[in-house]
Amino acid sequence: MRLLSNVSIIIPTFYPGKIIIRCLKSLPKESEIIIVDNGNDIELEKIIKSLKLNIKHYKIGDVGLPKSFNFGVKKSKNENILITQPDVKFKKESILNLLKVQKKYSNVGIVSPLLFDKNKYNIYDHLVLKLDKKGKLINKKQKYKVDKIPSGDICVEAVNATAMLLRKKVIKKLKGWDENIYTYLEDIDLCLRLRKKKFQIIKTPRSVVNHVGFGSHKKKNKDKAEKSRNWHYCWSSLYFMQKHGSNSKFVIFYIKNIIKYFLKTLINIFIFKRKKMVLNFIRLRACINYLFVKKASFRVEI
Repeated sequence: MRLLSNVSIIIPTFYPGKIIIRCLKSLPKESEIIIVDNGNDIELEKIIKSLKLNIKHYKIGDVGLPKSFNFGVKKSKNENILITQPDVKFKKESILNLLKVQKKYSNVGIVSPLLFDKNKYNIYDHLVLKLDKKGKLINKKQKYKVDKIPSGDICVEAVNATAMLLRKKVIKKLKGWDENIYTYLEDIDLCLRLRKKKFQIIKTPRSVVNHVGFGSHKKKNKDKAEKSRNWHYCWSSLYFMQKHGSNSKFVIFYIKNIIKYFLKTLINIFIFKRKKMVLNFIRLRACINYLFVKKASFRVEI
């Protein structure tokens, strides 16, 4: 249990609703829990008060995931940092086992649990991201279909931020998460920078989490959250490709995206598919923003 008292668990939130209760109840009481609130969430305050856990709650405004992670790390008291989300539930001893696996490897950057969605193993549990000799991205982000659940620890190329354990000294070497990103691909960006520093990324079957996809927002905020996701995924994809790919690949990627979303917007106007038209127009706006504003500025009010 001494290991558990030496980990700080950071959870960024944006009006998660009651789903965060099952997450918090699955966390060890010995650990420091830091909730970085991107809203002004009265319901969350009541939930925190009702639970007898070592929770620190900070309201920092709608700043996005990288700034929330970096803020949480600065406020944490421990060397071990566990990043997770409100819609994640840890199985018993999963966090303890992550810490034990971390101690096995001398050059580990991230230790990540196996990911289950609604109690079913997610066959896209980690990602394939090939780099050339110069450290530039060869292929666009691809999902790697896992044929079966790993029977032992495996070294992978990238994982998402559903749950990841890092050491603070490693985070400092990378200068934290890239705060130019609001959300999406900040975790993959971190993984690529880890690999360039020769750190390992380990997946272990000794630790398991259950995840509710897109469950970090209340249902009543679904439409607003969907608009935000579409805008930021498009913007972050462009930023990620320019940062990690070659100039020529980025230009081709950008042109394909802006033409695609322009045509899809027009087509859906003509066939009266309003919802698809709105989402594609939002993606088109993200492309235009990236060219002229160059800032992940889209926000929704809740």
